[in-house]
Amino acid sequence: MQRPAIMDPARGVNRHVIGFGLVGLIAFGIGYLGQGSWGVGATNPSAASAIVTDVVGGAGSRKPVQVKVSLGVTNSGTEQIRVVGPDGNGNGTAVITLSPPRLRIRPGAIGRIDAEVSLDCDLPEPLRMPGLRLELRDGAVREIPVGGSGMLLEACSRAQPAVRPLAATMLAPAVPSDQPTPTTSTPPAQTTTTTTDDGRLAVRLSSPTGRRTRVLAVRAGGVDLRMTPVTVAGKAAVVVQLSAPLTCPVQWQITGIPSSLNLDVVPDPVPKAGQAPSSTTDSRATLRLRLGPALTTWLLATSCTEPP
Repeated sequence: MQRPAIMDPARGVNRHVIGFGLVGLIAFGIGYLGQGSWGVGATNPSAASAIVTDVVGGAGSRKPVQVKVSLGVTNSGTEQIRVVGPDGNGNGTAVITLSPPRLRIRPGAIGRIDAEVSLDCDLPEPLRMPGLRLELRDGAVREIPVGGSGMLLEACSRAQPAVRPLAATMLAPAVPSDQPTPTTSTPPAQTTTTTTDDGRLAVRLSSPTGRRTRVLAVRAGGVDLRMTPVTVAGKAAVVVQLSAPLTCPVQWQITGIPSSLNLDVVPDPVPKAGQAPSSTTDSRATLRLRLGPALTTWLLATSCTEPP
């Protein structure tokens, strides 16, 4: 292989009528006794949900980091709702403007809200969007939690190095003596790389903000690189060892050998005394680390070598 370019109708009716009657009675009882959980009619706080769908911006040296966040709001209830902005800040987030300021959404529909948001990327705790407010027809106001806040961390990874989730310095791995040593460059998220005796790539990571981050998976050009999940415990460096694919993946042969890694990460906070560990599903993010020629050279020397 050449080296890649870089029954009874009456009884049936009665049975159905009785069945529907029992379901209705049970539903009424649950709704009456537990209105704080799902409520009745227009006062149902679970009739709407919101999630971050896109985050644009973050690059540059501005602090706090400024981004544009797109939110999808779903009305799963039976009546029209009106959604307005939050009445406070989230964890490390502040909404500057909201467009539109008020959004009406008919039953079963999905609306979009765009928000200008400032991010405190220095914060070691997970970033979270503040909840939106749902104005009901009876005058009540309920908060809608916003999911998908992990995408905010991806914006921080595009900011200045001092506030990026992961950072270090970078060195190129060893290469054969008959090949030139790749030049180093400053990557968007810096790392230190070297090769181990068994040919795996060792990538040293740390967090300049003291953020505890759990690295769950690593990919290059859409292909998984075998590794054991590790926790970056703040500014202390940790090494993750990557194993290359046994053969050169088809997508690399088509699009070229990757020079960047994609890391699937979640926050790994230390629970406070007396508190149970919080769920990190909502804060999952994918961070891109550019290693440049160092990664390309390693993949060429392992997965994509020429046949003897």
